Amino acid sequence: MKITQQNEEFIRLYAKEESRLRRYVSSLMAVSADVDDVMQETAIALMRKFDQYDSAHPFFNWACRFALYEVLQHRKRSKTQQRHFSDEVVEAIAVEYQQNTRQIEENKQALATCMGKLNEQDRRLVELRYFSEETVENLAKRIEEPVARLYRNLARIRYVLASCVRKASSSEGNV
Repeated sequence: MKITQQNEEFIRLYAKEESRLRRYVSSLMAVSADVDDVMQETAIALMRKFDQYDSAHPFFNWACRFALYEVLQHRKRSKTQQRHFSDEVVEAIAVEYQQNTRQIEENKQALATCMGKLNEQDRRLVELRYFSEETVENLAKRIEEPVARLYRNLARIRYVLASCVRKASSSEGNV
C-alpha cells in the first residue's frame, strides 16, 4: 500500500487529536468498553472522507461530527445495551463538550499571551515550577530563596495570570 501525501496529512492530524477525540467519545458513551469500537469506526470514516475535509477549519471539530454519528450508530446497533441517556441528551452533551473545548482553547491562547506580558523573572519562575513540575521546596533550594517567599511569589503570579486571562476572556465575549 502506497502512502500518499493526503494519507500522511490525515495520519498527522488524527494522531494529534486522537486523545482529545477519545475523551469526547468517552463523554458520550455510557459503557467505556465500547469507546474503542466507536473510535475505530470513527477513524475509518474520517479516513474515507478525508478528501472532503476543509483545512481552513479545525480538524477536531470536523472529526467530532463523525464521532457523534458513530456514537449514535453504535447506540442503534446495541439495542440490548441499557441506555442511560436519550439520543437528544447525547447530542446536547456533544454540543456542550465542543463549546467547552473552544473555551479551553481560548483560555490557553489567552494564558500564552498573558505569560508573554510577565517580566522575565516571573515568567522563568512559572516555567521552572509548572513546566518542569519541580516541587516548590526543590525550586526554592535551587534558586536560593525561602520556601515561604517562593509560595507568595507564585501566588501573586497566579493571581496576575488569572486576572489577565479573565480580562481577555471577557473582552472576547464582548466582540
